[in-house]
Amino acid sequence: MTALAPYRVVDESRERADLAARVETKFSFDDADVAALRHALRRMATPIRYAGPVSLVRSVYFDDARLSACRANLAGVGIRQKARVRWYDHDAPRDAFWFEVKWRCNQTTGKLRHRVEGGAPFAELPLRKVPQLLAPSLPDRSRALVDTLSDAVLLVEYRREHFTLGDARLTLDYDLRFAPLLGQRRLTRRFVERLAGVALVECKTPTDAPEGLTSAMRVLGARPARFSKYVSGCQRLGYATVG
Repeated sequence: MTALAPYRVVDESRERADLAARVETKFSFDDADVAALRHALRRMATPIRYAGPVSLVRSVYFDDARLSACRANLAGVGIRQKARVRWYDHDAPRDAFWFEVKWRCNQTTGKLRHRVEGGAPFAELPLRKVPQLLAPSLPDRSRALVDTLSDAVLLVEYRREHFTLGDARLTLDYDLRFAPLLGQRRLTRRFVERLAGVALVECKTPTDAPEGLTSAMRVLGARPARFSKYVSGCQRLGYATVG
């Protein structure tokens, strides 16, 4: 397989103004009481249902041979980006999956999101070739990063609940698990590490939004924290260390 002609790629970034640029603040909870967090979020925000009240999210993260995206995060580099394939509520993608490039410029973040439909099932694709297979169908702004990717590094799974508050979006993530993919030819779901008891609340707000939402989260005893599911997985699997 050398081309992605059977696939149709839709650039959803152009249809989602909230993805273009936003401020993303994360709050990490150890030994979390998920039911209490859910109750608190429902008091301040409105739940959003997709396939159900809880989404199962799975993401395959890609990087270069030096794990540059992981190392940039650990070093606190202000301008960085990472790439992943994401799907929802199934062990492997069915009708579609999403290829995403998430970028950060200091406090501002954004996401380039591409829906990929048709063609061979993702689980049957050679993982190392996925970026090259996608590249011809992607817009130039995403292709530049794709050309540097050489490895599928890990699979992250977690449960996510969605909320909205005005122009802000909030998510509650928990039950994080990690499966190693380095050296694997195709997708495997052998989860060998998990973050027991850890929950994460992410607040995604417009760049001109007031600070009220962050203040509201502090009422829960939370402080903003640096947290990357990709980096955490790399550390748990022994791919990267602090410092």
